[in-house]
Amino acid sequence: MSKLAFTPAVTLGDIVDLERYPITNRSHPAYQQLVARSQSLLGEEGVAIFPGFVRDEVVASMADQTLALHPRMFPFRENHTVYFKPQDDSVEPTHPLRRLMSTEKDTVAYADIPTDHLIRQIYQSDDVLSFIRDVLNLDVLYRHADPLAALNLQGFSAGQQLGWHFDRSDFSVTLSLQAATAGGDFEYVRMLRNENDDCYDAVGQFLDNPATQKIEVLPQVPGTLTLFRGRYSLHRVTPVVGDRLRLNAVFAYVDQPNVEFSDYARKLFYGRTSVEPLV
Repeated sequence: MSKLAFTPAVTLGDIVDLERYPITNRSHPAYQQLVARSQSLLGEEGVAIFPGFVRDEVVASMADQTLALHPRMFPFRENHTVYFKPQDDSVEPTHPLRRLMSTEKDTVAYADIPTDHLIRQIYQSDDVLSFIRDVLNLDVLYRHADPLAALNLQGFSAGQQLGWHFDRSDFSVTLSLQAATAGGDFEYVRMLRNENDDCYDAVGQFLDNPATQKIEVLPQVPGTLTLFRGRYSLHRVTPVVGDRLRLNAVFAYVDQPNVEFSDYARKLFYGRTSVEPLV
């Protein structure tokens, strides 16, 4: 199978399977059925996946382009609570606010993604933006304005993982570019907390004994677009095994214009506060 080379003539239809996902024709009944079905899945299960959203040959090219950037990725290493709240030494050692999870990943910031990387064409597409907005059933949706956080490429080497956590945002949008040799699965526990209750007891019991909850698994299949509501569903990426990196793209969308990260968040996630690359 030949890989797609980037040229200015590459269209969204060259990248996205528009027959399976007719996102450029929002008035078509097939599009409306796709959105309605996806909204239902997102509401009932907290996740909607779109296998084969990006064509196989394009995903292979995106993976190659991303692997070439791996030496320039920022190594994010953090111990955190599942709530991303500060560790509270006043509670008992088994309390979720006392226990630390480990996250290790390598990240390419938006400003460091070359203009000829095919992933940019997806993120900059108004048709993709409108599709995601429709599935989320939002009146407005914007691309993130932060020059570092708007679009990220992530690589997970052997042993790297995302520790159990709840997201701070209402939803996430990711595209799988390459699966690891083994491991690197996305695991989640649906609705383990809610808007009014952090459910410390249930979360603590799960961290003690995962058998207390049903763990669902989303294997990472290249070309799959995933929308996930992680504010209330506990989730993680299991440790990667083997030499092949787990690669994915993270698209940042928000419901307010001109949103940017604080200097603290930029320093934490990208090792710098400006768009100038790390030396």
